[in-house]
Amino acid sequence: MALPCENFYEFKKLLTTYRDEDDKVIYRLNALLPTKSFSDKVDAATNCQKFKTELLDLHQTREQMINSCLEYQQGLLASASNEKKRPIQRVIRSLKQEASVEKVVKERSNAFFQTKCNPFMNFNASL
Repeated sequence: MALPCENFYEFKKLLTTYRDEDDKVIYRLNALLPTKSFSDKVDAATNCQKFKTELLDLHQTREQMINSCLEYQQGLLASASNEKKRPIQRVIRSLKQEASVEKVVKERSNAFFQTKCNPFMNFNASL
């Protein structure tokens, strides 16, 4: 998939689509993990491990997207004429802000994951 690094608006739309999965973490974990009455019918540890892998992959993908577009824009900035530098600098600043937002999103997902999965796993269930 080619990233729309030349168009920040399109990049932001794509990033938002990917972040929708983090917005559904609570719902998905609640659906995957059993209540006490069903705990013997569901392998919660396996479900947590599988979910952890999916979430880590998603976080890594978004981080790579942001970093790739940041590198792309920094390359444009290096070769841009003076009158074209300001818009590129704004995009770079916006991408750095997205990296900060990404950190918060990951921390929030990790906190909920730990709360829900630590009781079912033999190790600390951090992401």
